Amino acid sequence: MPLTDLSVDEARDFCPEIPEPDGFDEFWATTLDRHEGIGLDVVTTPFDNRQRAVRTWDVRYAGYLGSPVSAWLHVPAGASGPMPVVVSYKGYSSSRGVPFATPFAAAGYAHLVIDPRGQGWAHPNIVENAPDDGPWGGGSGTPGWMTPHLDDPGQHYFRRLYTDAFRGLQVARGLEVADPDRVVLVGHSQGGAQAAAVAGLAAMRGIGLRAVCVDSPFLSCIRRSVDVASAGPYLEVVSYLHAHPGLVGRAFRTLGMFDVVHFASRARARALFSVAMMDPVCPPSTAWAAFNHWGERNPGVLKDINVYPFAEHGAGEEVQTWNQLGLLAQVL
Repeated sequence: MPLTDLSVDEARDFCPEIPEPDGFDEFWATTLDRHEGIGLDVVTTPFDNRQRAVRTWDVRYAGYLGSPVSAWLHVPAGASGPMPVVVSYKGYSSSRGVPFATPFAAAGYAHLVIDPRGQGWAHPNIVENAPDDGPWGGGSGTPGWMTPHLDDPGQHYFRRLYTDAFRGLQVARGLEVADPDRVVLVGHSQGGAQAAAVAGLAAMRGIGLRAVCVDSPFLSCIRRSVDVASAGPYLEVVSYLHAHPGLVGRAFRTLGMFDVVHFASRARARALFSVAMMDPVCPPSTAWAAFNHWGERNPGVLKDINVYPFAEHGAGEEVQTWNQLGLLAQVL
């Protein structure tokens, strides 16, 4: 994949001023206030993961307006709380996946892996009491969550997804094994967008986080991303607006409510980013934009970024996980 966006030298200081949609703070305060009276209704059920070093629980909780969300909880075998918790969010089209032991659980942390609602079309999952023809999970049959309700942020999919993600943080902090003061958020692509959004929402709600790890974030600098991306979900918006040119302004006002840069500016937690300079899905300049805006309303916030000059969307992959474990060893 050739370099199709800014060079490293050009992108390093890329920090565009992106006007916030009118009522951004009110929109998200109202969203979270609306859920204060809705119980999390957490149910944890032991799950046989066919491994000895890690114990796994199937976790269910009430997400947006009480709708169910699934997660895996992995805990080192024999460990007891209170212990640090890593909350992972998944990429577009993914699911919580097969409950294999993770590097974070192997490192001694509780690890909560949250399923993105209605997705999973490109990522097999395991379900209990599966039919005889195979233990495969459900999920959406076809992709496409970018364009429904582009005329109304209140009804848009990402309002639901970000709320699910924030309530997932609340679930993690309330787990029996958890130390609520030692929580880290981790995510790649759409998961990176969720991690960054939750960091901003947590700051708005006065909830502390030890660190946030954001890799190749989706939904950052959205207008530029739609203009520049050559693959992936942004092309859904391109296709839709090609057919509906009269909705361009309205569509980007809606998407602006979910733009990572607005949450990043509010964040207070230490951050570790990664960027892939040949990423065709989430243009690298937009990852730099999120990084450069991170914590700008809270001077003194620590942040670092790992640059992968010849990587595509996967960025550093296992190398970046290794870097994250190094940070976690410091902050946890």
